[in-house]
Amino acid sequence: MKLAALIVTAALAASATPAFADDLCAINLQKLNDILTTEPTLAEPMKMQVEEHKKEAEKAQSAGDLEACGTHAEKALQLLDAPGDQD
Repeated sequence: MKLAALIVTAALAASATPAFADDLCAINLQKLNDILTTEPTLAEPMKMQVEEHKKEAEKAQSAGDLEACGTHAEKALQLLDAPGDQD
């Protein structure tokens, strides 16, 4: 009985992961778009890095690789949140 409950729980957790990754990917990409729209004056090296991560995130999202999408979008957001890096 405990084994059956464990299997059901594992199956539910596995099926919920892609939806969460999709939400995280979409949310982070929206945050990126919002920030880039409201902060158009980024220093050139950082701006290129952020845009590259955003491009990779969008490409991964189109390919269905939600984990890579979330990773790239998160890296771009981290660059934007880094203290003292914005001009």
